[in-house]
Amino acid sequence: MRIRTSSLLLVAISLVLRNTALADASAYSTIKSAESFAIGGVGVAGTTTREELAMRALRDGGEEQLRKLLRESSPAGQMYVLFALRQRGAADFKELAEPFCKRSTPVHVISGCIIHTDPMSSVVSWIDAWAVKIKTWEKP
Repeated sequence: MRIRTSSLLLVAISLVLRNTALADASAYSTIKSAESFAIGGVGVAGTTTREELAMRALRDGGEEQLRKLLRESSPAGQMYVLFALRQRGAADFKELAEPFCKRSTPVHVISGCIIHTDPMSSVVSWIDAWAVKIKTWEKP
């Protein structure tokens, strides 16, 4: 009986770890290929985007994945990564953000029901000003 319980426990643990790894991989690819940057909900219902949920999942994990994503992501994905790093309080945030502050690369931004395009430098300034404050407003 004891062996059976141990075996079941090992199977349960391996399934949890497998699902966690799949969720991390999914969040990673979601941010990497993000087409727009939206924080705080979109549309009339204020729905939280899957990109924002993926960013939160990665933010609440380790910084290593975020730093790798900063190099590999689409422009919108890079903004999600900078947002997460700012919320985490990364000591070198200013240094990481500096190259993006000089770019005029267009980033599609969604604010509620409004879709617009901003230069990357403007989005980074907004992230620097608001990311930490917005974390305190987050709905679980």
